[in-house]
Amino acid sequence: MTLLALVSPLKPRNNGMELSKLISLFIAALYLIVYICSIVFGAERNDLLVSILSGDTIGILAWLVLSLGCIWWGDELGEGLVGAKFGLVSSPSPGWAVKVMGWILLVLPAFIFIL
Repeated sequence: MTLLALVSPLKPRNNGMELSKLISLFIAALYLIVYICSIVFGAERNDLLVSILSGDTIGILAWLVLSLGCIWWGDELGEGLVGAKFGLVSSPSPGWAVKVMGWILLVLPAFIFIL
């Protein structure tokens, strides 16, 4: 199989959102791999299950779900599924702003680690 055949389904549609979703999913998978490796190679055998079921794991999964949700469904979230429709927010947020915030949430830990 050629590289072109692998990349051709990834052609940007709807302003490149398909490629954006794929890249964000790849970054999230890298975070999970690094986290799991740090648990497996950093914990003792008896503490492995306790480490996996810790609050850190729930926090990381919640952060990834929030980040990916903002990136993947930024337009829908920006419309204010509840807030703008019922007057809790004065006006809907632009979808691009929600997506940018999702990207910031997703890559911020990597930048902090690098610095």
